[in-house]
Amino acid sequence: MSDEPRDPHFEESIIVPGKQAGSVGEAWKLAYPTVIGMMSATIMWTVDTMMLGRVGKVELAAAGFGGVLIWTLYTFFVGIVQGVSTFVAQAKGGGRLRECSIFAWQGLYLSLGAAALLSLFIWKMHWILDLAKPDPEVIFECLRYTRARLLGSFFLLATFVFHSFFRGIGDMKTPMKIALFSNAVNVVFDVVLIFGVGPFPRLTAMGAGAATAIADLSAALMGFILFVRPVIDRVYHTRTEHPFKPDAMKRLIRVGAPIGGQFFLDMGSFSIFMAAMGRLGTNQLAASQIGIQLLSFSFMPANGIAKAASTMVGQYIGAGKQALAERCAWVTVRMNLVYSLFIAVIFLVGRKHIFLAFNKDPEVVAAGMSIIPLLAVFQIGDALQMAFTNSLHGAGDTRFPMILIALSAYGIYIPLALLFAYGLGWGIVGGWLGGVIHFTVLSTVLAIRFRGGKWKTVTI
Repeated sequence: MSDEPRDPHFEESIIVPGKQAGSVGEAWKLAYPTVIGMMSATIMWTVDTMMLGRVGKVELAAAGFGGVLIWTLYTFFVGIVQGVSTFVAQAKGGGRLRECSIFAWQGLYLSLGAAALLSLFIWKMHWILDLAKPDPEVIFECLRYTRARLLGSFFLLATFVFHSFFRGIGDMKTPMKIALFSNAVNVVFDVVLIFGVGPFPRLTAMGAGAATAIADLSAALMGFILFVRPVIDRVYHTRTEHPFKPDAMKRLIRVGAPIGGQFFLDMGSFSIFMAAMGRLGTNQLAASQIGIQLLSFSFMPANGIAKAASTMVGQYIGAGKQALAERCAWVTVRMNLVYSLFIAVIFLVGRKHIFLAFNKDPEVVAAGMSIIPLLAVFQIGDALQMAFTNSLHGAGDTRFPMILIALSAYGIYIPLALLFAYGLGWGIVGGWLGGVIHFTVLSTVLAIRFRGGKWKTVTI
């Protein structure tokens, strides 16, 4: 043992042994596996986009628009099951290990019911597309894509449950492994089904949707196997704490429903935004889809850091250490700020070359070039709001972010995007400017909420 005196202010992390509680080292140790997993997802989605971009701009626009619609349908239920992480983290921090499995199983039962509801959209997706009114050829390809994606709805939700369980107990590497495996499966089936390799038919957009559904299946199977493996069962009793428990389900829904509501309102506003971009023309819709893919390079890693904030805040709240929980949250805010500034520089320096990697149509590239500066600022506000939102979620403060999203998305984002794009005639630039203002407001108000400290007294 070293004779060197230990820093009298050093307090060891209860989540990452050997690291100082509330430090960048602790946050990064938790964050980097999630960052890797989410970066792999980003790369996977980027490969999807690039492959479909090689097929044609109609297929690219259809998959981009369809992906936003599908995610909008998923978000409410994804938000609820991600509430599992809050309960698991606080139970782990408080030493109530059986509760971790109880809430994970309730999340799986909830996923099964949600998938049954989502399956109805396999037949009725055309209703939504008729309201959006993109070009007819985009509607056709979008239907093929979305129907294939919806076949994997239960498996996707179940995967979020397993991710939430493992992140809640502080195991970030298992979700990373699941993500890497399923993303590799997706890329393989993308190549086979989009272009038609060997005996497989060329399915283009439908092939991309089917590949994602197959990947979701592989992720859920792997997650379940790891969830019930002996080393986890011995500690958390994952094989025995599976009965349906109405009280636990009610608590999960009470905390998770506002998260789901926030996600749904957020993605709902984004779906309206994408529909508005679609009415500007296929070139603007395709450019906006590429913009989304570029933002995912910021969103996914920043979201990974934010997930670490949720785990740290939750476990330290469960252990009765509110001051440490607050310190952890601010650490992740600073990490996301530095990261998003770095990405902004890449966007501004790369500019035209980045868009040319996705699609070489001159009109699509021109539309994309006009929004690059806005994308750079957009993702900074998004990264900050994610850090604050996940910190509040870790403490169980889930209603305020939902209400704020509702007010800002539908009181600021959509009205300004429509006013700027159509009323003032600024087109795609005006639409994205509305998004920049929206996320600036969100991150500012959430920072004020967090500094106020009401989250420290929330009971779940």
